[in-house]
Amino acid sequence: MNRARLAPLTFATIVGGILSTAVIFGQGPGAAPAKAGTASKKKYTPPRGSDGHPDLTGVWSYATITPLERPADLSDKAFLTVEEAAAYEKHLLEINNKDSRASDKTADVSSAYNDFWWDRGTKIVGTRRTSIITDPENGKLPPLTAEGQQRAAARAAARAARGPADGPEDRNLAERCLVSLNAGPPIVPSAYNNNIQLFQTRGNIGIFNEMIHNNRIIPLDNRPALDSSVHQWMGDSRGRWEGDTLVIETKFPERERVSRRQRSPGSGRALYQGRT
Repeated sequence: MNRARLAPLTFATIVGGILSTAVIFGQGPGAAPAKAGTASKKKYTPPRGSDGHPDLTGVWSYATITPLERPADLSDKAFLTVEEAAAYEKHLLEINNKDSRASDKTADVSSAYNDFWWDRGTKIVGTRRTSIITDPENGKLPPLTAEGQQRAAARAAARAARGPADGPEDRNLAERCLVSLNAGPPIVPSAYNNNIQLFQTRGNIGIFNEMIHNNRIIPLDNRPALDSSVHQWMGDSRGRWEGDTLVIETKFPERERVSRRQRSPGSGRALYQGRT
């Protein structure tokens, strides 16, 4: 099975302490303009299932070295030129190369793996954007609302009163290998295992993560959401088609609402956009 590329583009807003995201997966052409004198490519026609909708089935990679937030030294630059992108990629690969031995022995040992094991990618996103976040325009995560700050302070106070953890249940889900850091929603690139496999039928779509092998089966039949008393680690997802776009909304009771869009505008690449 061929592996397609998943190019992440995420935008974020936080309202009233409730987190919501909108994500787009779609097979799309690369952003680089065609070279002069080359023949233009034929318009891409996505494969379709028996129900007439685009077939998104396959293995997708969303590895990229584009940072989630725009770096401070690029604060006024949303996009890089071709030349700047090549230099930036070279710079990121050099500073993140785990085979570059630190002079400090403690720092050297704490690197854990050599560079062979890291699979964060070698390229920035095809649009040459300087951050995965696209909204707000500054490419930064918005500050927590007053409600969000109160929740964070309450968690910090609880940890201070009891120590880091009284038992394994106090450790986060990723540390206990129950839900991975990049499994989503929203799905964001990580150090390695940046791959998902999509399974699609007329009535459901499955998202299977390589990291910790998290799997979600998402109904597409307009069934009602689960009762708010039912809490699931990865939320309660429901999907629907809007033309050639698959919209997936995920609700986390009293926590967050996530909406993901998947479409097929082109071949071999995917756009991944999120609203937080």
